[in-house]
Amino acid sequence: MSPAQQLPDDIAPVEPPVQFDEPVFSFLPEVDNFLWVSQARNAFGVDGSGLTVAVLDTGLNTGHVDFAGRVVAQRNFTPDNGSDANNATDGNGHGTNVGGIIVANGDHVGIAPGANIIPIKVLKNQGGGSFAWIAEALGWVLANRETFNISVVCMSLGDSGNYTNDDFGQNAVRDKVRQLRQEKVAVVIAAGNDYFKHNSQEGMSFPAIIRECVSVGAVYDAAEGSFSYGSGAKAFSTRAGQITPFSQRLHPTVNARTRTDIFAPGAPVTSSGKNGPHGESTQHGTSQATPVTAGLILLMQDFYQRAKGELPEVDDVVKWLRRGGVTIRDGDDEDDNVEHTGKSFIRADALSGLDAVRRHLHRELLRESMG
Repeated sequence: MSPAQQLPDDIAPVEPPVQFDEPVFSFLPEVDNFLWVSQARNAFGVDGSGLTVAVLDTGLNTGHVDFAGRVVAQRNFTPDNGSDANNATDGNGHGTNVGGIIVANGDHVGIAPGANIIPIKVLKNQGGGSFAWIAEALGWVLANRETFNISVVCMSLGDSGNYTNDDFGQNAVRDKVRQLRQEKVAVVIAAGNDYFKHNSQEGMSFPAIIRECVSVGAVYDAAEGSFSYGSGAKAFSTRAGQITPFSQRLHPTVNARTRTDIFAPGAPVTSSGKNGPHGESTQHGTSQATPVTAGLILLMQDFYQRAKGELPEVDDVVKWLRRGGVTIRDGDDEDDNVEHTGKSFIRADALSGLDAVRRHLHRELLRESMG
């Protein structure tokens, strides 16, 4: 047996520094339109109400109008905010942008605007964090999931590595992710933003490489012009559905157990900001694609729970995401400075994803009626 892979001690937000070559406007509506989110919410009568997402990140601007009345708890595992365990104030902005993409319902409208949110601060205002804090935070979610109806965990963070398997030996983070999946809580994690840095080699960062999570890569949601990123990745031109040049990716032919499960819009996305009750921020990354996916899962869980009175298995949620997704080919229309795999991946679609849930429920009903 080969020795287990070694992980670094630190972890950070999955967010590349961005230099904008074109003006940036408000892009949450573009995400909505590209994925048919509003149409899906209306057609299936869902908005995530009654469910809660736990966002493990830099915290949250809890005073923002986007989150009014829906921050049901908060926890802080960092030394920030005077080490106050009940103060997850965001001094960075990353967590607030991520949280807004999922549940905003004020100045901005997120993917699941009826859901509640619990900000869990595991990353300091400067961006760094530790696996120990993350493991503690996931343990808190396990202990409190029933109290707050937590059905999704969003983790837009990573170690900047590039792995193809999850052989890390005994690992507290993976152990907690596995336990949460068994409890029907989907842990959604960003694939990583270092595809260029890793010389266009397939793989994902930790913890996205954990097979029990839902791993997410990033695509553009519209033709937005050109972008240059601090990692060195460059998109010379963009269009809806293009894989971003920074997004890490892992095809099932390399490792079917640890593949990138789904791609979603992640660049650029304007959402809630950390400054004041009407703050706004625009960010790029698999960090932004991850909350888009977390929001879609909340909508799918909402629909299923209303029909069955319980949450679906995470295995089924991933199947529905993929069955309702759109096939995209890596390299067919990308215009950037990275090499492409030439392989097909799956991009999420809200309307088709929810319809996959509906079809599943219809088949179950038919089987029951036939005895």
